[in-house]
Amino acid sequence: MKKLFSILFIVLFSGLSYSQNASTFFPSAPGYRWFYKNTPLDSLNNPVPSDATFQIDSFAVNQDYNGLPASLVLSKTGLTSINQNLPFTDTSYFNFQSTNGYYYLNLLSFIGSIPIIDSLAFVNFLRSFEDWYSTYRFAQAVNSNYTIFTRDTTITFDTLTLPLRLSLTGRRLNDQTVSTVNGNYLAKKFLLTFALSYGLLPPFIYIPIVTQPDTSYIAENVWVVKECRPSISVDLTSLGFPVSFTIPGSVKELTSGATGVISQTSLTADDYRLYQNYPNPFNPSTVIRYSLIENGLVTLKVYDVLGNEIATLVNENQNSGTYNYQLSTVNYQLSSGVYFYKLEAGDFSEVKRMILLK
Repeated sequence: MKKLFSILFIVLFSGLSYSQNASTFFPSAPGYRWFYKNTPLDSLNNPVPSDATFQIDSFAVNQDYNGLPASLVLSKTGLTSINQNLPFTDTSYFNFQSTNGYYYLNLLSFIGSIPIIDSLAFVNFLRSFEDWYSTYRFAQAVNSNYTIFTRDTTITFDTLTLPLRLSLTGRRLNDQTVSTVNGNYLAKKFLLTFALSYGLLPPFIYIPIVTQPDTSYIAENVWVVKECRPSISVDLTSLGFPVSFTIPGSVKELTSGATGVISQTSLTADDYRLYQNYPNPFNPSTVIRYSLIENGLVTLKVYDVLGNEIATLVNENQNSGTYNYQLSTVNYQLSSGVYFYKLEAGDFSEVKRMILLK
């Protein structure tokens, strides 16, 4: 009886550990930065170290985004040096519910990788996918597939009508220990596969024409410690297009000497600086970040393309440090278009452009 009780206890305890909350895999508070090295892969999936670039991700803030509380991560990629001083240009949003990690998906990032099939109808079709998706399912049974989305459409190109299917599937693989600059991490391993398929004559049988797998390794309290995306060959001649090409792959790994993750809270402002707003373009809100090296009067204003002052966001004395201002279209009646924001502090003055898309 005691042995049976012990077995039941182990099973129950294992089940609790297996179903741990997804939020435990992400840093607990804003301020963390991840430093990555991206090594491209050639058409045979051999690494090309001489063409490697660097990437910096920054957990900037928690805020609501399109209906869900989101952890906002800024990215700057294509850096020739990990110390290269460039603005953040990309934004990602993550949400965590129970044992699932949600990602806000924008499929327009695939445009440009698929020549010929970038008609306006297809662009609008991709735009319709923008939404939250349960992407990382930490309680999923190992080696079982799950569907993140699948959707069918038809587009017309010249005189051809093409039945197409877009799908994204996930598969949780066995946990794996990953060696990084921070040491070894036991990581959850996910295989995400994007597929663009062509439907044969009714009843449609869909044949994949582009299949892009992406393997992610996610460690507790750190998030992504490694990603692998192989190079793939695409041949569209079967659709009547004389087009074939290769989408290059890459391996993304933590880098930066002895440190792969640091906290921004340990950093102090070393100069006056106005950062690019994020997200950009934005709707309905965006964050404007700036740094002050000295105490003093600070003004932050918004102007339209004609130079007319639209709003004064900040007009007060502030101490040295780094500040985030969240601009919301709820508070200001702004229409779609290009705007400029200007920071003035002491002898420092700088202007940057932002775009509102409704």
